[in-house]
Amino acid sequence: MPGLTLPRPTGSSAGAPGSPVTVYDTEVRAEGEWERAPRLTVRLDRGEATELMELAWRSEDGAEATVVFDEGTGRFRGHRRATDGTPQEYRGTESRHRADAADVSDCRTRVFATEVSGPGAPVADGMLRLVLDDGGAPVERITWRDRRDTFISVALRAVPWVESTVPVKVGEVVASDEHPEADEVADNLLGDGPDKWLGWDDRVTLDFSPLEPTAVTAYTLTSANDYRDRDPRDWRLLGSMDGNTWYTLDDRVNEAFPERFQERAFTVANSTAYRVYRLDIGRNWGGLPETQLNRVRLLTTDRPGLIGVTVPVAEVTANDEYRAAGEVAANVLHSGEGKWLARSRQAWLEFTLPERTAVTAYTLTSADDHCARDPKDWVLEGSVDGADWVPLDRRSGETFAGRFLVREFGIAAPAAYGHYRLRVTANEGDVGEVQLNRVQLLAKSDDGLPALGGFSGILRHGGGPTAGYRGRGVAEEADREDDDAVGVLVSKLEELTRAIEELSGRLRDR
Repeated sequence: MPGLTLPRPTGSSAGAPGSPVTVYDTEVRAEGEWERAPRLTVRLDRGEATELMELAWRSEDGAEATVVFDEGTGRFRGHRRATDGTPQEYRGTESRHRADAADVSDCRTRVFATEVSGPGAPVADGMLRLVLDDGGAPVERITWRDRRDTFISVALRAVPWVESTVPVKVGEVVASDEHPEADEVADNLLGDGPDKWLGWDDRVTLDFSPLEPTAVTAYTLTSANDYRDRDPRDWRLLGSMDGNTWYTLDDRVNEAFPERFQERAFTVANSTAYRVYRLDIGRNWGGLPETQLNRVRLLTTDRPGLIGVTVPVAEVTANDEYRAAGEVAANVLHSGEGKWLARSRQAWLEFTLPERTAVTAYTLTSADDHCARDPKDWVLEGSVDGADWVPLDRRSGETFAGRFLVREFGIAAPAAYGHYRLRVTANEGDVGEVQLNRVQLLAKSDDGLPALGGFSGILRHGGGPTAGYRGRGVAEEADREDDDAVGVLVSKLEELTRAIEELSGRLRDR
């Protein structure tokens, strides 16, 4: 019987010269004494032995940090800005390498196959193994410099997993303009070939009608065959029930397609099954009246918990509502033009659930008019009994750039409550009314980690030229308690292989 070829462990856990997971005990100080802060867990492993010098990151909730490491990376000092904008001094001391399973249960190592752009075709650059968790929201941008004077800055993007998304079947697509003489029409956007759609304007719309109402949770755009100046640069994805009232689900500015026939994916915070979706392109890269695309795909998840499903609400009450105009609290539970309006600068909505539920995120949708009434500062609170309230998420200085704009906000430490309260403490224009079109409480059934499908950024070695740097997610690794665990597993597999071979030999001898 031929011997089995056993895969050897790779990465730092196998003794390769990469970087292990390192956990730091941290403290912050805004004024006065130092206070304990959540642990910082870091792994930036490109498969070579080096040490971090500088590290900066930004989280999805707006929190930011910049730190400098001592030689040996045992300590760091720096500054951070909390979600509410409060500046803080920040410091940390290494507590261990290769944290145990309890320490990294929410920060699995993400693995990316990377490449660096060169004069010709991109060059493969090995694997990047990444962990960065500061106890807050998921990280969206990371910048670091190591002792070899390699500088890297990457923006993580949440590309939907192929196995967890399925295409939405579209019955019809209608463009505000197309080029039928060259057969560059909107219907080409639904196919797989090299054909394209071209519209004679720098601002165009594409309306997609699914065969049945569907909650789109992601979409992809593919650039066409020529003329990068025709690529979309700014756009919005909107959803509508009736083709008249449109909800802004995703808003993009200065997006680029460096390559021809390049497909890019974008996620959407949406759990509503709209009847029509509109891609509203506001600007292209050339400023000329020509915009084109090769393909548009709408996607929906076959695992709703990846994005977040709407939590049922038994009752919603408010401190005030405008009943004479039908602008009551119950309107925030439904999609439509209706809204809730309170005639006060500060207002609250209380949601009573049928059963205790851990809300992991929530969305607010701006109403139809008067941006001065939009919430600017608020706190979302949870309560077990409706009497004692616990702050779950606090926001200040928020804005809604458009009408019927849907914005999603995460909750860093969700817990199961039977009552939730949105308490608005200031509005945008300091006027005597607060209004909202819709509020959704969401619950995610997965582990809360974003689907980090890839990244794009730059890389520079020393004083050399800056090159493009990008990665494609290929796997995830569960961090082990220590390096010996891998070796023990491999050893046991080898013993089992030898036993099988010995038994096979005996059977042949018979």
